Amino acid sequence: MSHTLVSLACHAYGLAALVYLAFLVRQSQVLAVTGRVLVGTGLLMHCVALIEMLGAQGGRLVGPAQGMSTFAFLLLALFLALDVRYRKPVIGAFLTPLAVAVLLIGMLLHGGSTPLPDAVRQPLLPVHVTIALLGMTAFGVAAGVGVMYLLMERQVKTKHFGLLFSRLPSLEFLDTLNRRLVLWGFIALSLTLATGALFTTTLRGLAWALEAKHVATFVAWGVFAALVNARIFAGWRGRRVALLTMAGFCLVLVSFLSSYDLSAAGPGMP
Repeated sequence: MSHTLVSLACHAYGLAALVYLAFLVRQSQVLAVTGRVLVGTGLLMHCVALIEMLGAQGGRLVGPAQGMSTFAFLLLALFLALDVRYRKPVIGAFLTPLAVAVLLIGMLLHGGSTPLPDAVRQPLLPVHVTIALLGMTAFGVAAGVGVMYLLMERQVKTKHFGLLFSRLPSLEFLDTLNRRLVLWGFIALSLTLATGALFTTTLRGLAWALEAKHVATFVAWGVFAALVNARIFAGWRGRRVALLTMAGFCLVLVSFLSSYDLSAAGPGMP
């Protein structure tokens, strides 16, 4: 049942992606509303599927399929919240295709879950994983906003004002949104490291298997720590911020995927 609902949600998301791409070409209120309805419908079905899946697995994500499905859900939920708040449906043209791609990969991995060892079945694990996924979601949206910023900035710099110039939000709006998303993502990533440290102290025998994840997570934390500080104390803005955001998100994504290489220690553990 849950797999069927996820499949239906994926179809709704795919249609929404096409609608938002069409909106990128021709702005229309009808397309904007249609996109929101499709995403909202998909989220509703997806939410029911995730609740059913988590109930069957004791409230834990136990494999890459579940982790990627949850990430896609959170990514679109955050996008929809931002669209409703700021009325910027064009952002969907950059985020819905990403979410669909992530969800499709997760669906191809359906059935590949691995039971968690007893050592990691701790009450704090669901909290740790949830915070990690929320942080990755914030960084994912920030990276999408960064791509939009680079496209917009290029048109401004070259003074070649094409279709995107009249469609994308202003550079100031994109930079401000990036700042807020990165800040919240950085807080979540810091909490992820803090809660993850509790696991590494009790799972010494598994630590060697998580070395790649440790490195990627700490490097990502360092990148975003430097970025947050540079924004606050050095007034960084613009292109280099967008590029660092995208680089940091790639590191977070590597960290997320590496946690499933052998899957012995479960998802989301730094």
